[in-house]
Amino acid sequence: MSEIFLRLLREELGLNKLGPLPQQRYLEIEERVVKVLLRIHELDETGLEVLLGVIKRLNNDVEKYVEIRALKAALTREIPENTIDYDVIKAFTILLRVEKNILSPFTVKHANKLLYLFIKPCVINEKKFKKNDISELSIAEAIIADLYECGRILEKPIVKMISSKSNIS
Repeated sequence: MSEIFLRLLREELGLNKLGPLPQQRYLEIEERVVKVLLRIHELDETGLEVLLGVIKRLNNDVEKYVEIRALKAALTREIPENTIDYDVIKAFTILLRVEKNILSPFTVKHANKLLYLFIKPCVINEKKFKKNDISELSIAEAIIADLYECGRILEKPIVKMISSKSNIS
């Protein structure tokens, strides 16, 4: 069973960008694992120990596969749409963007909150925001707002001004 994810791991490592994991392929993998688990009643004590080892190895392989996909998503920022984990990878890249804003000295922050510009109406933690509202959000609220694509975390105006002037030149 472990060779399934090792093969996926090898394929993922061979690609420059994040590889797709189509729903059908994932279902085939899941079906194969279920078939093995359904025969558990046929195993003796030694067989159960071997199966436990295989399960541990498979869990480890899945974990490594997930880590590699996350790292590739962080590096490429391109997510294939025909992949079963599209929403997870997209959320991961959003978390990285919020983390960048938290650590950036160019982000407008006040009392551990981030200044956020809403580009559409949104409700975050039962607070209603309208288009063009600017609000201080906690980190958790900023993550939620970004996940719902409500707007963006603001940079200090001087950074925006310098950036726009360098684009004009």
